[in-house]
Amino acid sequence: MGASSPLATGFARGAKQPEVLLQAAVSAARDKLGGQTVTAAFFLFSPPLASVTPTMLQAQMRQLRCLQVAAATFPGVFTDAGQALGESACAVLLLASPLNIRVRNPEEHSHCLSWGRLDLVQKDWLHQHARVGSLSSRNGRFWLQATPQNALDIYFQGLTPTRSLWSAGMRPLSAALSVHRQEGSLLLELERYMALPLLAQNIPVSIRKDAQLPLERLLIAELAHDALPDSPPELLHIRATELNRSGLWLERPLAENSRAFLTLRDPTIAERDTRIVLDEIHHQESEIALAWISSSIGRDATFFGTEDRDLQMWREQFPDVPMIGAYGMGELLPIQERSHFMRYSKIFTTFT
Repeated sequence: MGASSPLATGFARGAKQPEVLLQAAVSAARDKLGGQTVTAAFFLFSPPLASVTPTMLQAQMRQLRCLQVAAATFPGVFTDAGQALGESACAVLLLASPLNIRVRNPEEHSHCLSWGRLDLVQKDWLHQHARVGSLSSRNGRFWLQATPQNALDIYFQGLTPTRSLWSAGMRPLSAALSVHRQEGSLLLELERYMALPLLAQNIPVSIRKDAQLPLERLLIAELAHDALPDSPPELLHIRATELNRSGLWLERPLAENSRAFLTLRDPTIAERDTRIVLDEIHHQESEIALAWISSSIGRDATFFGTEDRDLQMWREQFPDVPMIGAYGMGELLPIQERSHFMRYSKIFTTFT
């Protein structure tokens, strides 16, 4: 993308005040716009407790002479220029004519970009609309035109979302089995198999830790009986094991008539999944104008070892495409008329 592109990103990080980071990121993005008039702006800050205020955002609106400003705080943020998780940083997206942003109209059914807090998953918010975006922690904050909101639903004017592709990064450890017996959140049997022995017998030798199960990487994937064919499974944490009853304590009971399978968060599988997704994006017919990437905080550099391989592969394959995104507590994957709450994934959404 050259200076004539009507959108540009900027990034800044360091032990500085949010307003200093914002100014640096905005300056980097404005340089790429080459003097074009800014029509709208996204400001993403990390971490969620960053001291961002409406007054600070209003000052930047006046400086940009821009009335459409959306801002949010997340555990981490990134662009095509850099990334940060758990440290002070600012990611910026500036739009110029003919591009703009606006608030979602309830009567519209195309996909919108949404930011919200994790507790929205417990409500009917996911089922109201097809959304792509990221969820922050309960400390996350959101602003539209410098007014605090509980959540934001935003449309791009002049850009069309082509698709959202999902990199799961999960290695199934068992077949999908019917939920046979559970007592509250204690899963006891999947079909004829006791839950704990089934898990212990299927863990790869390479990740065994003495006599302990690596519960931080193990999950139960739930398949609802009425789920659409393309719907992803819902992932549940295994809180603890119950040795006396050979069961697994989950974060909630599994739904009636559902099926479930054991799965493992695997960096090798994650890298493979992302490579498949990026190859599919590369072969799409339309030229990509912008990419939004939603990432779990569990898919950062630590997960892969030393570098966030998902973002590294994106930058290698699409070095000239403006990209912006957030590390969050959950990712939103739109399928047909609703969104699905994802965990430990990367979701790549492209716009033309």
